[in-house]
Amino acid sequence: MRRLALAAILLAASTACTNERAESLRAEIEKAKKERVEVAVVEKAKQETAEAEAGLAASRTAFEQVRADAAKLEADRDHAREALAAEVARNQKLQAEIGDVAQRAQERAARGQELDAKIARIQARASSVRDQAAVFAREIRAEDPGWATARRIDALDEFVARVAQEYPDDPAIAELARTPVPAEKRPTPEQARAAAVQAARLRDRFASVYELPPPAVATSAPAGEAKP
Repeated sequence: MRRLALAAILLAASTACTNERAESLRAEIEKAKKERVEVAVVEKAKQETAEAEAGLAASRTAFEQVRADAAKLEADRDHAREALAAEVARNQKLQAEIGDVAQRAQERAARGQELDAKIARIQARASSVRDQAAVFAREIRAEDPGWATARRIDALDEFVARVAQEYPDDPAIAELARTPVPAEKRPTPEQARAAAVQAARLRDRFASVYELPPPAVATSAPAGEAKP
């Protein structure tokens, strides 16, 4: 009986130890499971954190690139605006210069027209003097009656005097006016020829100085005048 009781006690004690050990092992296993779970969670969290930081860094890099591109675009736009403003200013300056040139051209054209008209008036008056002198050179002839030749010589002297007053700066005309042919009632043939030569010189002087074409009236070289 004692042995059975002892065996029962030992069995109970062994069972109790076994249960306690099992419980302890189960507790340790649970603790280990929890620790493994916490480590996995931490590692996963670290991984996610690293991935998030990498994504953030990439986003920052992309943002910096976008901002750099935006700054470049802004600089290009400013440069384009400056270039456009410079081009507009240059075009305005060119337009102003073109306007000035056009205005000067118009003024010169108007001045040219005035000068052309003035030259035309001068040449018309010179042509008139040349033609009248040509008439005297043609009509004063030694073989004509003395009274007619005398009247023509008087008219020639008056005409030369008027022309000399109208053209005071021409020394050749002044010389002709200082040396008139004597007006006599019956001029000699030499005086008639001298008067005709004087008229021819006046004619040729105006034709040369004012670049005039041959006179409209038909003329012949008077006696004593060298033919060209």
